[in-house]
Amino acid sequence: MSKKSLQNKVIIVTGGSGGIGGAIVKSLSYYGANVVSIFCANHPEDQADENIICLKANLTIPAEWDRLLSFTISKFGRIDVLINCAGILEPGKFTSLDNSQISRMIDLNLTSVLTGIHKSLVIMKNQKAGHIVNISSIGGLVPMPYSAVYSATKFAIRGFTFSLAQELKDSGIKLSLITPGAVSTKMLYDEAQDKNTSIAFVSDPISPDEVSNIVLKVICKPKIEIIIPKDQALSSKLITYSPSLFSKFYNIIHKVGLINKRRYLKRNYAHLTAKGVM
Repeated sequence: MSKKSLQNKVIIVTGGSGGIGGAIVKSLSYYGANVVSIFCANHPEDQADENIICLKANLTIPAEWDRLLSFTISKFGRIDVLINCAGILEPGKFTSLDNSQISRMIDLNLTSVLTGIHKSLVIMKNQKAGHIVNISSIGGLVPMPYSAVYSATKFAIRGFTFSLAQELKDSGIKLSLITPGAVSTKMLYDEAQDKNTSIAFVSDPISPDEVSNIVLKVICKPKIEIIIPKDQALSSKLITYSPSLFSKFYNIIHKVGLINKRRYLKRNYAHLTAKGVM
């Protein structure tokens, strides 16, 4: 990939302080894009590049979207790409979640994404160009027991992306969905703390940089959906098209996932302990 393909593009990345979002922000900046990195809680101190502007915003509040979009237009005059990467996962049995936990996941993972896209499309339609990239999850293809609400939001994002892409097919605005399997982030480690979660651990997690590389490629050459790693694409789609297949093999999948999760926790505990984090 040449630097010229992304040079000076104006790109908003939500969830810019997260594992995947942070990797995307840094890669885009390296290739010369002007990046507006949106964070909610902790300022990403490692994003000190002159091509990166960090903005704090609560994306579940529509007025915050108005503010960050207005800032970007005022600063750069356009928005070339919106990358929706912000998300939250609170694992556990559905019946053990309280209303606030359910609302937090739906509000951030789904409602705020629709709100941001709705407002961004006003700008992109005036430009007659733009690209929206939604970061989903294998949980939007494969059911995730004990992360059911998170999985529901990702299933919804997938359906929304495909539906909206059809509406906008002659507008000059592109939509893409990146669907990664398990990714080595704090979210995955937090998910591993629940004793029942297993689906995300059936295969080895990939790195945030691997997701970032795919995002950069899809910006340069838009595609409607990319599932990574590739070896999970066929099995995931088979389960999507045949839910009974998932139910039939779930006990086996669950056992394999739990075994792999124990190994994952052991490796990461040792790693974090060595770094003085635990």
